[in-house]
Amino acid sequence: MLTNSYFKKIIICVSFVYCCCISSLYAHEGHSHEAIITIGKKTVVHLQSIISTYQEVYTQLVKRDLNGITDLAQKLSDAARQATQTEPDGAGRHMMEHVLEGAEDMKKAKSIQDAQKAFFSISNALVPFFKSWPNQLKRNELKLCLCKNGHCWFQPQHLPHVCPYTSEESGICSDIDKVESE
Repeated sequence: MLTNSYFKKIIICVSFVYCCCISSLYAHEGHSHEAIITIGKKTVVHLQSIISTYQEVYTQLVKRDLNGITDLAQKLSDAARQATQTEPDGAGRHMMEHVLEGAEDMKKAKSIQDAQKAFFSISNALVPFFKSWPNQLKRNELKLCLCKNGHCWFQPQHLPHVCPYTSEESGICSDIDKVESE
């Protein structure tokens, strides 16, 4: 009985230390996409707005339609700006600052290629969060896709893989992988 109680205390202590170490890991510029990114409860509503607008941008890019991209980029920018104001210093704010930067670049896009570059920047900013919290992919009914050429994006789970970065009118990229959540 004594050893069982002692064993439980050790497990709890080790678990506590492990959790503390995990929660102190944050992504910073120059860090890998393996770091954990968290956001506060106040920022979640802004993230939802970003995800919703991001999907609209994805649809426009798949259609190769630049019309409306500036308005969508403004919505992304507004949501990301609000998120940077509600999110304390740390990895979550850093992510939102990168989303804001990509949205600002997208507002200036004069061509589909410019919009694609900005979209890629926004996608890259969001990837570490969704890799840290794969349940958020499921909750938002998204899947993370990756082209063999290195481009990544999020799209609805129920849609076939369609690359928003291709230069072809068809939008078909034959080398797309769905990145499985762990």
